[in-house]
Amino acid sequence: MRLRFTSDLETSPAGDDRLFVMFHGYGNDEGEMVRIIDAVYACEDGLGPDATPHAAQSSAASPASVVSPGTAPVSAAPLGATPSYLSFRGTYGRPYMGGHYWYPDGCGVEERQRECASVGEAITQLLAAPTFASRRNVLIGFSQGGYLSYRLVKAYPDLFDAAILLSPSFKGEESATLESPTRFFLAYGTEDHTIPLDDQRNARAVLEDAGHLTYRTYPGMGHAICTQEIADIRVFLRGL
Repeated sequence: MRLRFTSDLETSPAGDDRLFVMFHGYGNDEGEMVRIIDAVYACEDGLGPDATPHAAQSSAASPASVVSPGTAPVSAAPLGATPSYLSFRGTYGRPYMGGHYWYPDGCGVEERQRECASVGEAITQLLAAPTFASRRNVLIGFSQGGYLSYRLVKAYPDLFDAAILLSPSFKGEESATLESPTRFFLAYGTEDHTIPLDDQRNARAVLEDAGHLTYRTYPGMGHAICTQEIADIRVFLRGL
């Protein structure tokens, strides 16, 4: 297996010791997640022109994840000037159409879990390097990349401080359980017809049972990312 990635690593993160480990969705590339994290860090107040932080819609046991409109948690630390990240390209390319993916569209549960495990072995070897020893690892993934991020936490429950799952696929996890201190941000659009509603509900149930979930839904949004979501991600990160 070969992974390609884009990186922006600060050797002295100036108070922001988070390292974002990022995985794009089906048919895209590593630039997708770079655009997302750059947007999260772009506005000093964490908001786009028309967005305000959500009122609490959280299932988390941790008080730090509960926020009120227009505010961040009292204990929140400011984000740094620029994010430090590793953004990976999917292991398979799409001939003729372009873009990449982590596992074949429509493949069985065992195959997708096997592909995620293979990526996990490579990623954890990389994160074991001394360069990353003092960092807090934060996963971010969209769609297939969101499911991959979840599987990494399941396989390595103590390695990641947080995981941001944006419209993740979740097929095959109906009886899953998760024991991990990792804090999760889970989000879907109410008009997301790419991920079946039963899978969305199951993702929420599994992560709620783990005990550290912040859950968001976005009216009218399909299988995509919206400005409000970017604002809510920033508020979540400020609470870490």
